[in-house]
Amino acid sequence: MKIAVIGAGTVGVLSVCHFLGYNNNTEVTCIYNPNKKILGIGESSTVNMPKLLWETINFNTEFDGQDLQYTFKTGVKFQNWRQHDFVSPIIPPSYAIHFDNFKLAEVVFNKIKNVFPDRFKELAIDITSMKQNKHEVIINDLYKFDYVIDCRGFPKDYSNYKFENLPTNHAIVHTENKPGDWNFTYHKAHQNGWMFGIPLKKRQGWGYLFNDEITSKKEAVDNFNKVSGKNINYENIREYTFKPFRAKKFIDGRILLNGNSALFYEPIDAISGGFYDCLNRFFYDFILENKFDEDEVNKQIQILANRYLNFVSYIYCGGSTYNSKFWDFASGICTANLNNDFWLETIESIKKNIDDASNWPYSPEAWYILDKNLYNGKTF
Repeated sequence: MKIAVIGAGTVGVLSVCHFLGYNNNTEVTCIYNPNKKILGIGESSTVNMPKLLWETINFNTEFDGQDLQYTFKTGVKFQNWRQHDFVSPIIPPSYAIHFDNFKLAEVVFNKIKNVFPDRFKELAIDITSMKQNKHEVIINDLYKFDYVIDCRGFPKDYSNYKFENLPTNHAIVHTENKPGDWNFTYHKAHQNGWMFGIPLKKRQGWGYLFNDEITSKKEAVDNFNKVSGKNINYENIREYTFKPFRAKKFIDGRILLNGNSALFYEPIDAISGGFYDCLNRFFYDFILENKFDEDEVNKQIQILANRYLNFVSYIYCGGSTYNSKFWDFASGICTANLNNDFWLETIESIKKNIDDASNWPYSPEAWYILDKNLYNGKTF
């Protein structure tokens, strides 16, 4: 089985590991442009990532991951979201990491080459065409594969996508060249949205999230400087804009979408990483285990996407300690997102597992159990 993974960002790298490490009869080629720039502010993982790396390529973070500037992640610390700050923890014995995403592909691929020297290939090209038939996918009219996993990032054409109603759409990012001396991901609410803080061994990565239809970029930069104590120059900021979306189809024949090619809601709680890992397991079962047909696997992934949408909405629905236009907007639209039967079923499952810590996932259940204020008296 010949599989191509397009893109060498975080999801591309982990997709390569998944399809090499869990099956001995695959040949995986990672196709990417080494000159393509990434945001590179540092990244926060879920528990899936270190588990996957260990199980597939025997990647031990302590011995193999020093060049990633990794720090252990014990949870997410939420400040100013409710009357009391709290940590949404990672339940032992699992753990997650923060890491330097500039270095991930280099570090992991070096390990892969030692573990799977005959089954892993790299192809440094730009994609000019991708066509499929019943038997194969042909890239650039030359390279042929049984399946392609497309992890190229945000789509250029959104005709195959559905937009979601979520509060933020713009981020200002800033890197500070001093070590982060904490072991959780900061999520600090502010009057225009929230900001994340990621600790690495040699630097810190900060991002200020807001909605540019409510807050101007200048207002956002000024407030970022105020709440963070930074002095970022307005003309030289690093930023990105985004639209919360998901694919209408995650699998189309022999082409499969993952990473930001598949879904992106926003950076909160690193939930996208968990979703992308689940997609690789669905893809694996579809390609190699024949557990689903194409329609069924697309249906199951849409159900999973709904769950993640509910999780994001649950975080926002109770508002924050700020009384502002953004938080009125965020609470209103996210409460509306939760008015569905699926969410009511989720609440019922929480109540059943409330006394059994072994059933607490890194999900809304843990939130509800650990801090009832998140529910904020709301009923749905």
